[in-house]
Amino acid sequence: MGQKIRPYGFRVGVTKPWRSTWYAGKKDFGTFVVEDSKIRKHIAKNYRYAAIPAVEIERKADNKVTLIIHSAKPGMLISKKTNRLSDLEKEVSLLTNGKTVDVRVKEVMKPETDAQLAAERIAEQLERRGSYKRAVKREIDMIKGAGAEGCKVQVSGRLGGAELSRIEKQVWGSVPLNTLDADVDWGFAQAFTTFGVLGVKVWIYKGMLKETEEAKFGLEAGKQQA
Repeated sequence: MGQKIRPYGFRVGVTKPWRSTWYAGKKDFGTFVVEDSKIRKHIAKNYRYAAIPAVEIERKADNKVTLIIHSAKPGMLISKKTNRLSDLEKEVSLLTNGKTVDVRVKEVMKPETDAQLAAERIAEQLERRGSYKRAVKREIDMIKGAGAEGCKVQVSGRLGGAELSRIEKQVWGSVPLNTLDADVDWGFAQAFTTFGVLGVKVWIYKGMLKETEEAKFGLEAGKQQA
């Protein structure tokens, strides 16, 4: 199972939190799902320069939408000269039929071990016609130096302008995909080149999680009963 599903989705509700937090009835559920998808696509397309690996969306009963944007370059969104958050709030409000929007920014403390950012960095090098082998090796070296315990990088497509597409993989260390307690991050990006679209996937293993919130709660409950 762990080999075929995205590591984040496999661990949601166990060791990973939901990235969309809200409740809706049958009438609004589909609308909210579509709105969440539009919001994430809009941010990924228009704010790529801010290095945003994830967007959390929260909805309250008062019809308010709160976005928590994880960014490795928060200064690109919040600066003294230009505050782009107000523009983003207006844009998201249009996507959500005029709902009140509040945008917050959370800095990514270790961008070297963020799989989504790693995939985007490799894709950027490929779009500049850089060697895929050199780009992958440089990224793996960066991940090693940042303290990760393992990683896997997969690049697919017409690599180097070849006539036939193929898949190239490089693995360093261990990446336990089936272990739920393992902190495995996953990222995907596309590189649009003159000879086609190349896909980049990155898995990063950061180590074993000590305890989930549910495990801590169960441990404390057991102590109280004893």
